[in-house]
Amino acid sequence: MKGVFELKGQVNRLCVVLCALVMVFTLSSCFDFVEQIDLKPNGSGHIAATLNLSKSKTKVSSLMKMKSVKGIQIPTQAEMEKEIRAAVQLLKQTKGISNVQYQTDFTNFIVNISCDFSQIESLNAFSDILANRFKTKISNSNRYYYNAQTNIFERKFVASNTWKAKFNQLGSDNTAQFADAFYTQIIRFEKPIVSQENNKAKVAANKKGVLLKLLFTDLVYGKSTLANKITLTK
Repeated sequence: MKGVFELKGQVNRLCVVLCALVMVFTLSSCFDFVEQIDLKPNGSGHIAATLNLSKSKTKVSSLMKMKSVKGIQIPTQAEMEKEIRAAVQLLKQTKGISNVQYQTDFTNFIVNISCDFSQIESLNAFSDILANRFKTKISNSNRYYYNAQTNIFERKFVASNTWKAKFNQLGSDNTAQFADAFYTQIIRFEKPIVSQENNKAKVAANKKGVLLKLLFTDLVYGKSTLANKITLTK
C-alpha cells in the first residue's frame, strides 16, 4: 500500500489533467468505463480497467486541438501519456501487484490499464491508486472483500456527496447529456455462483460471472450502486 500513501503529496500537478477530463466529459458526454475482474478461489486474480470515449472521439479530437477552453489549459497528448505512465509506475511499485500493462489509443480515445493481484488487498490498492492519481473518486467508500473459507466476494460502495455536488455544478443542460455514459463491471469466477444481492446485476448463463451495467448519472446520484455480495459454491 506504500504507493497509495505517496499520492497525497503529488495531486497538485494533476489539476490540469483533471480539468481537461472534466471539460472532455462536459463537451462529449458519452463515455464508457469498464472494469473486469477475474478472481481465483485463493483470492488472487486479474483486473482490467478501460476508459472509452470513442463514441465522442470527434468532439474530443477537436478539444485536444485547443490550447484552452474557458480559461482551462488543455494538456497535450504527451502530457496525458506522462500521467498515465506515472500511474503505471506506482502500480508496479505496489506490493501484491504484478504484470502491469497499459494501452493508449488517442485516435479513438481509449485507455486501458490492467494487472495481476496476489490478494484482495492488492485489488483495493489498484483502485485506490487510480482514483487518487486522477482524482476521480466517485465513492466515499469503495472496498473489495473475499473470504476463501466462506466463498463470499463482496464490494462495499457508498456514493460520494462531493462528486454529486461537483457534477451539479455543470448545470442541468450539461448533466442531461450524460444519458449514454455507463459504468460497467464484469466479475468472473472459477466456481459457480449460488447467489448475488445487487438487483440490477445479471448472472451469466454458466453461473460463473456477474455483469453490472449502470448509468453514470444513476451512480453519481446514488440511484444505483456497485455494492454487491456474491456467494460461490463451496
